[in-house]
Amino acid sequence: MKRVSIRPAVCAAFAAMALGVPAAFADGGTNETDKAESSANMPKVEVEAFYSSRKIERGMVENPESVFGYEAEAEWRGFFLGVEGCYDMTDVNGRRGRYNEIATSAGYGVEFGDFSAKAAYIYKACGGDEEDTQEVNFEAEYETPWATPFFEWNCDVDKKPGAMYGAIGLKREWEVAEWLAASAYGGIGAGNASRNRLDFDTDRCAFRDIHVGAELEFELCPHVKLVPCVDLYDQFTSAGRHAYRKGFVAVGGVKLSVEF
Repeated sequence: MKRVSIRPAVCAAFAAMALGVPAAFADGGTNETDKAESSANMPKVEVEAFYSSRKIERGMVENPESVFGYEAEAEWRGFFLGVEGCYDMTDVNGRRGRYNEIATSAGYGVEFGDFSAKAAYIYKACGGDEEDTQEVNFEAEYETPWATPFFEWNCDVDKKPGAMYGAIGLKREWEVAEWLAASAYGGIGAGNASRNRLDFDTDRCAFRDIHVGAELEFELCPHVKLVPCVDLYDQFTSAGRHAYRKGFVAVGGVKLSVEF
């Protein structure tokens, strides 16, 4: 059966939304309240470039050698559009200088006090012989004075419908200086039988990875940040015993982001 992509319809809908942004954005008023309201109503854009010593996704090592990538996201009143690309920097997969994945996303996010959540549709164009696919994704977190618990859920709706992955964890942030922040995080992920069969050739619904990491965020100037990071992964798929294990994998990287 011929695959039908809903990406064009989603992109068209968000383009129409963008064109319908009120002209009032151009003049937010003269007092501080009007200026604050105008700033809150303006679309926000973040662009990021990153380098990573390995490509890890859902606890899997997809490229054991270095990759370069970019991310860009535009948000307005909770609605967002994003694109992310990743390119191999070595010939380990026979695709040096070629992309291994480009993902476009569209979705909506909400905030209720310290709780925030967002849902998205994702279209993934995969490099090499791997088939493109479509996914839905949900993320939520709740900020507390001591730490922020988070939850992520992802489901393939195209190449392997019903293949699901979920993760829970905690993260903590500290303001070290006016220009420097630090954070640490950790979590555990699990896949259902369809997801683990696709990735690991096992029919078990089980936990599959543990992840811990830390990063420093340097504010180089207003709206420009440099973020070095280090992460540690352990891969396994079992419901009581290790069925697949490669040991701990360390990943280092750096990100440069610009917001406007």
